Amino acid sequence: MLPLIIFLLISPAICASDGVSPAGESLPRGAVLLIVDGLGSSYIYPEHMPYSVDGRVLDHAVLFNISDGARVLDIRASIPSTVPAHSTIVTGCSTADEIMVGMDNATIFDAARRSGYMCIAIMQRGDFINMLLKQDGVLYFENNSLSGDPTMGSRAGLPEDVREIMEEWMHACQFYSSGYARYNRWGLDAATDMVRRLDRPFLLTVNIGGIDSAGHYRGFDEYIRVVRALDVGLGELVRACRERDVLLIVTADHGMSFTRSRGGHAGENYSNRLESLRIPLMAVGPGVDDVILGGKWSQADIAPTLLALLGIENDLALSDGRSLPIRKTYSLRVELPRPGGVEVRRNGSVVAADSGSSSYIFRGLERGIYDLYLAGDLRSTVIYNDTTLDLRQPGSGVIPRWLLGALLILAINACGVFVIVRLLR
Repeated sequence: MLPLIIFLLISPAICASDGVSPAGESLPRGAVLLIVDGLGSSYIYPEHMPYSVDGRVLDHAVLFNISDGARVLDIRASIPSTVPAHSTIVTGCSTADEIMVGMDNATIFDAARRSGYMCIAIMQRGDFINMLLKQDGVLYFENNSLSGDPTMGSRAGLPEDVREIMEEWMHACQFYSSGYARYNRWGLDAATDMVRRLDRPFLLTVNIGGIDSAGHYRGFDEYIRVVRALDVGLGELVRACRERDVLLIVTADHGMSFTRSRGGHAGENYSNRLESLRIPLMAVGPGVDDVILGGKWSQADIAPTLLALLGIENDLALSDGRSLPIRKTYSLRVELPRPGGVEVRRNGSVVAADSGSSSYIFRGLERGIYDLYLAGDLRSTVIYNDTTLDLRQPGSGVIPRWLLGALLILAINACGVFVIVRLLR
């Protein structure tokens, strides 16, 4: 752990104090939120060992095509069931339900649309009415069926070129042969094509449901086969997102547990098992660090993380989640009791300065210790996530650097939630 701490203290920073991204750092042109229905991280993370309900060790699958970027080791669904889990993912509220999704300013779609993003979706599962109504355009399967063509819905203002792309994929579904893996592949291919062809900021939400169905109706052997088949289509989507500077977040609504004959996640024998609760969260794209994040996290943290990576303020009405520390840089807000100047230094060098106000936001700061010079006074702070230094309250004295170093160590070690392991690739 000591080399990690040293790395965090000496790595360079770039920042801006004018509320925009610094030079060399750009926000994504769009985002894809891929929800792989029923995909438990126990079956794809090498750090986990999956067990059946009766204690048998089960096989793993390897997804080669999403091997870099950020990966969260232990993130769990509050309720391992499709509707409440989807509600939590899009609201950032750990107790959300489908009614809450329909509220104003409750979802990532509301926040994204206010920031100029078009919201579209491909929903093989999780297509309850309030989720559909939040989209500008959506392809969905009535009754969660694996047969037949999807249905298309849209708002009146959906651009005509986007409508044409969605109509093409609505009709293309008939050319994908039946089977759980092909059902998934249609959704991944449609998402990949949309990423390559859309020319405006977008938030594309995709749910693919073949893995969940395979586990329920065919048992573990078919489940793990369909998980493995995910890799090729997922690789195409990853490449398209990289080419277009689009953020990709891969997660699940819940996992899956198995007896000898079948799988489940919400029933009495399944709902409390780690295989049902523990879901993957992997992210690649602009602003995403190359990290493995330890600690225990909540499904409610997905929405704040997505918004932070898009540079959108998290003001969702119901959110109780936290932004995961998987970004390359963070922001420092400084509140002063009166207007004055602020100079931000690291290792003796000035990285940002501003004056004439009593409230500042400095963006693009990497993790570590920073010194702030305020009208001749020196204060120091640790940056390991978005941070606010409020100096409007009396009694906050100068903090020595040795104490800041100790606080950084405690933040990483004792709290157990900011353990960042940099991958050597």
